[in-house]
Amino acid sequence: MTDQPQVLLFGSFSEDEVISWLNKPSENAKKPVKSKPLDLNSLKISSEISFGSFNSESCKKMLNPTDICNNGKVSHTESMNNHKAEALTHPKQNGAPYHNGNMELKSVDNINSVVPNKIQNLVCVHEDKFNPKDGNIEMGLETCLLPRGLINSGNMCFLNATLQALLSCSSVVQLLQGIRTRIIHNTGYPTLAAFGEFISEFKMPAGASSKDMNHMQTGRPFSPAMFEVVLKNFTPDVPNSILGRPRQEDAQEFLSFMMHQMHDELLKLEGQATNANGNGSSLASSVEDDDWETVGPKNKSAVTRTQNLAPSELSAIFGGQLRSVVKAKGNKDSATVQPFFLLHLDISHDGVANIEDALRLYSMPETLDEYRTTSGKAGIVTARKSVNLQKLPKILILHLKRFGYCSSGSTKLHKPVRFPLELLVSRNLLVSAATEGRKYTLISSVTHHGREASKGHYTADACYPNQQWFRFDDASVTAISTNKVLHDQAYILFYKRL
Repeated sequence: MTDQPQVLLFGSFSEDEVISWLNKPSENAKKPVKSKPLDLNSLKISSEISFGSFNSESCKKMLNPTDICNNGKVSHTESMNNHKAEALTHPKQNGAPYHNGNMELKSVDNINSVVPNKIQNLVCVHEDKFNPKDGNIEMGLETCLLPRGLINSGNMCFLNATLQALLSCSSVVQLLQGIRTRIIHNTGYPTLAAFGEFISEFKMPAGASSKDMNHMQTGRPFSPAMFEVVLKNFTPDVPNSILGRPRQEDAQEFLSFMMHQMHDELLKLEGQATNANGNGSSLASSVEDDDWETVGPKNKSAVTRTQNLAPSELSAIFGGQLRSVVKAKGNKDSATVQPFFLLHLDISHDGVANIEDALRLYSMPETLDEYRTTSGKAGIVTARKSVNLQKLPKILILHLKRFGYCSSGSTKLHKPVRFPLELLVSRNLLVSAATEGRKYTLISSVTHHGREASKGHYTADACYPNQQWFRFDDASVTAISTNKVLHDQAYILFYKRL
């Protein structure tokens, strides 16, 4: 040890700067140290909400104290003015340059360089474990995702919007994080392998959490090329799936296909047999059909046929049950219990103005003019059929049936249908009048823009922590207010049970 006074240096310095400090006379250690420009990676950024990748000059300008107000915070009004979202009436076309007036959130060159504990509006979830015995998820470590746009190479917006909507579901992110840590081969598990690689693109520095995060950036947009095999299975007749597709696809059809494939692959991964036919059209991978005479509401008995869906990590999130009952004079009621991942709502009726109306119509009894009975007074009779919800899922997906098909081709229904941020499922829709577990909150939506069903463009709105909403328009990520979210042309709605 020498008698030379020790010098404590705070900041980020190059090797030459450190050597120059150490070579200075010891008395300089007593003099005030002049401030030097710090390495940008060492800066503790203020609470200003800033979007994009920045070079050194733009970062310095952003961090200029004269640009910061209210004790280092940018006012809410100023922040919103910087990120105004264009109305839904000006969508872009698939793969075309972005020209709808929204301010695009530019990217960070290196996601891992984002300053820990200074990031706002991340997808924050817990890495949980699925218990196949009871279908519950055990809470684990917290993980945060940084939003990233997805590149559209041509008619790929249906994929991009669907993926962004799913990432707003914390339970889905938990599932994907678990898949990422497992060794899953593309052969035999193409959907799981694609999602494992996909979620790996969303990285965060160690120690980041949702607490005390007051700065927001987005990662660099990337191409979801890992889903090429999934797309090939979805549309075997379409070549070069990722490099540009010759036609648009239905986002709801792709979502349903992808969820069915994931369910079957998860069962296969756990060693359970499936009945999947490879095209994702069969929801029930494991079906046990049993006829039981059960006692339903008002102590009325019915012959019930139940289709049991083998439990998986996906069905624990999206799996619900429907109970349809057919009543025919002179016969016992016939009830069928079926699983579902999505509810398909008819909005064409004149009485449907909002989601609550569509749900009421869904459970409204309908007349079956030529119903063939199999017991009691056999023959063809007139019957009444009603459908109710027997089990509500954790994530309720509502598909608004806007597309129709006729002899002249496909058509689109542009009817305005309102939907709320918080949805209370009516007791009248349920088999049993439960008082709990009926309240849901909106977490994402998918919207189709354009006049024609076979063309147009898809975008997704997703809610991140702190109730901040973002519009994902392929590579563009835009902060929007809730009044922009609550438009009347949604195609798919994602609600999370409270």
